[in-house]
Amino acid sequence: MKTNFETQQSSLKIGIGFIILFIIFIGITSYNQRRIFIKSHKLNLQILAIAKSNQINTFLDSQKEKLVAIASLNDFKEAVLSPNNPQKIETAKKTINELKNVIPGISLLNSDGIVIVGDIDFPGTDYTQHPYFSEKRQDIRFTKYSDPIRNKEYYAVIGPIYDGNNTIIGRIAFDIELDQINVIFKQSLEENTNIELIDNEGLILGGSIFLDHQNDTEVLVQKDRDLGARICLSHLKEYGQTYGIVEYHEDEIVEYVNHSGLNVFGTHAYVPNIYGCIIAEQRADHVLQFSVADSLKNIFNPFVSIK
Repeated sequence: MKTNFETQQSSLKIGIGFIILFIIFIGITSYNQRRIFIKSHKLNLQILAIAKSNQINTFLDSQKEKLVAIASLNDFKEAVLSPNNPQKIETAKKTINELKNVIPGISLLNSDGIVIVGDIDFPGTDYTQHPYFSEKRQDIRFTKYSDPIRNKEYYAVIGPIYDGNNTIIGRIAFDIELDQINVIFKQSLEENTNIELIDNEGLILGGSIFLDHQNDTEVLVQKDRDLGARICLSHLKEYGQTYGIVEYHEDEIVEYVNHSGLNVFGTHAYVPNIYGCIIAEQRADHVLQFSVADSLKNIFNPFVSIK
């Protein structure tokens, strides 16, 4: 017959056993809940990157359409065909002035890259060494350029002007207002989430970190090659212009220290118009903090609801 002491010892062992089993249950459940929560956050981050990429591409498509429209204006064609005709140049200048509030920084250039007439550029301004002209490109391109008049870096769209026989007779360009890109990043952005747009050289064109900055000197600079940028840029180099267009290349969302020194979960989405990427990042500590809180909430909710 068991004594009271033995009975108490047995009950204590059973109680300790239940506590150990409960702790193991909590640990396993918490771990699984954490994995599910982090996976959900990663998926949301990827969806965000793709959505922003689509929005940016739509905006850039509209800029291309704008360029094609103004490149077809007879005033501009005649000025390019007759660069030494003062009347033709004056008419083109007048048209540029009428459009400047909607389309800033318009310039007409000959096929070598010399400005014929422009909103800001003086006639004769030389862009012959710019890759668009040195490589004799004939497509519509978005590109960084250094303006010798304003002594600043700008981002522009540039493309061909055709005559009636569909022969290229010159080029037309205008400035892209990067503030318009940054407006896109204001929409549906969660706390502790960062979005950046980089081109195929890693040049920062905009992002959520610039939303509160009035000074634009922080854009159009080279992004440090953290893991998020390196993955996208390496894929662009490997697959070229087919990346994200011919086939979809699914990448694991990775954890790394970004160029701001923050530990983040990051992913990217391709931006075909500039052969660049949207980089989407969320602070890892923010995700992990909420994963623990949600895990505990999900574990104890069933017990709390039982009355």
